Amino acid sequence: MTSEELKFFDTIAPKWDEMEVYSTSEKVAELIDLTGIREGYDVLDLGTGTGVLLPELSGRVGRKGTVMAVDFSEGMLAEARGKNGELKNVDFLRLDFEKSDVPGRYDLIMLYCVYPHLAEPVETLKRLRKHNLKDGGKIVIGFPKDEGCINRIHADKDVDSDLLPPAPQLAGWLTQNGLASKVIAYSKEGYLVGIE
Repeated sequence: MTSEELKFFDTIAPKWDEMEVYSTSEKVAELIDLTGIREGYDVLDLGTGTGVLLPELSGRVGRKGTVMAVDFSEGMLAEARGKNGELKNVDFLRLDFEKSDVPGRYDLIMLYCVYPHLAEPVETLKRLRKHNLKDGGKIVIGFPKDEGCINRIHADKDVDSDLLPPAPQLAGWLTQNGLASKVIAYSKEGYLVGIE
């Protein structure tokens, strides 16, 4: 993430939930259903933003599971903590996960509404798979809408160069680059690509 992008996310954090109307609790639950999450899982939510996934992830993994919410934007992380600080199985960490190692190993690594902002996606995903993914675990790249909608949103913001390809194209490209990937869901109402 560039310093300009970081400044953008820090500045917009208090207004983010009013602006991002697609990640409703119903939509989040529907997408999380498709990840294969189970009770007792350890989950890494990279780029947690304001923590839109956290209540659902926390409830799904239960008391025996954990959720680590990571974001580089202090503004976004402050919003996530403020909304979800009472969740006992959720921890928060400010970290640039592209430049620094993330502690721990996880059954599920979520990158929700994050992928286009990665400076070095293949290298980052390979490092996460090698150092942070448990055997049998999965990395999931997800969005509440298709790439057309996401790219229109980015075109209106200071992140207009952060474009998302169609899910089949992304899965193919990642596979060609050594990250066996498949499309889990792809429609105007949701986008999930999994890496195992």
